[in-house]
Amino acid sequence: MHREYKTKQTYKPIWAFLLISVGVGGCGADSLGGGTDGFSEQEWQLVRELEPLSKPAPASLFNEYWDNEDAARLGHKLFFEKEFSAAIKVAGASGAVGETGKVSCATCHDTAAYFADPRGNCGLSHGTSYTSRNSPGLVNVAYYDWFNWDGRRDSLAAQGGGTLETGTNGASTRLQVAHIVYTKYRDEYEALFGVLDPALDKEAPDAARFPPTGKPKASGAMDGPWEGMAKGDRDAVSLIMANVGNAFEAYERKLVSDNSPFKRYLKNHETKVFPAAARRGLRLFVGKAACNECHRGPILSDNGFHNIGVPQAVEADSPRVDEGRFTTLPELLTNSHGSTGIYSADPEAGKQKLAEVTKLSESEKVREFLRGAFRTPGLLNVAKTGPYFHNGSAKSLREVVEHYNSGGSAPGSFSGKLDARIQPLRLSTEEISDLVQFLMSLTGDPVDEEWAHDPLK
Repeated sequence: MHREYKTKQTYKPIWAFLLISVGVGGCGADSLGGGTDGFSEQEWQLVRELEPLSKPAPASLFNEYWDNEDAARLGHKLFFEKEFSAAIKVAGASGAVGETGKVSCATCHDTAAYFADPRGNCGLSHGTSYTSRNSPGLVNVAYYDWFNWDGRRDSLAAQGGGTLETGTNGASTRLQVAHIVYTKYRDEYEALFGVLDPALDKEAPDAARFPPTGKPKASGAMDGPWEGMAKGDRDAVSLIMANVGNAFEAYERKLVSDNSPFKRYLKNHETKVFPAAARRGLRLFVGKAACNECHRGPILSDNGFHNIGVPQAVEADSPRVDEGRFTTLPELLTNSHGSTGIYSADPEAGKQKLAEVTKLSESEKVREFLRGAFRTPGLLNVAKTGPYFHNGSAKSLREVVEHYNSGGSAPGSFSGKLDARIQPLRLSTEEISDLVQFLMSLTGDPVDEEWAHDPLK
């Protein structure tokens, strides 16, 4: 059965939650009131709806290898492969200018930081140069409907199929990737996806069919090695990139973290691991602060896009304007690796998923509400995945809560119009601390070492 994609959300007004948040501020563990640990029946129902990983991640409709163990093991190796990367262009945490073979996916998705990027990069990540945003964490990533901060990809396979060519990440090219796959991973690849063209061997008599490096040119640029290739050979290389994306998805679906103190409290009522401050913070989360308006479901994300008034970063490597979902929404309709493209396992399901995207993309005026909007991040393991927001401008969870408490930043300091849900919360200093304590209780066990270690060492 096809999964139904519902893009319209219904929200309870914030005042509805204010009605059930009486008596929260600064109260002790023994004064939370009646009901389950002091939560009213209404509050407790909202709390139950936050149970982490309460259901399995949905199957991928667009990648027939999404649950293939061999594909996951290949993706695991490719995730740590540094030979894909070009030379460092801008010095930073990844290396000095001119150094090669320094960047893999794991460079900006640190296994010790729940596959986020904790390095000191002024809030941004650093591959071959500084990226325009902070790398989002990948643990429990299969629960999202859209990928990247702006949702420019509609499946993990589509995201993985293009990430190696991103100029600030590894800055590779699909021809370079194809040659490395042939040289280092040929047996594993062919066992999964079929025979590779022997002309990819650099010693083959017809090796000139596949230049060492190259990818489709940018609009308006001069033709390069890619444009000089026969169409069938270009298609063969693009298929390799699509299958690399399939393998990445199979691997990234293994990056699961569960068993947080909050879940243990919900499932087994383990109050020792979920102290009174965290319980007070939880009550704020579903009450006065109304965080669950957008942070709900198995990973505490509504899978939606909102403008929360994050100020534009001022670092030299940051974009002067970042319009988020507004700018990149049309890319979903033209990406050849996407859910409706030729590499999708179910293009019809892709059309269903992108139906509303198609409507929104017809008019900039219609999609204006998405200007400056970014995907709601899941909150599981959030205490371990800073810095925060799409540009890494908040260094601590307390800064994040204080941002929401003030009702976002001043108009004009960010692109677009603030989401109507973002209003001053008027939390006390103690309430802010309690809410941070709840967020810290969302940290689950580390990803299984089988999938977190570097398999190339």
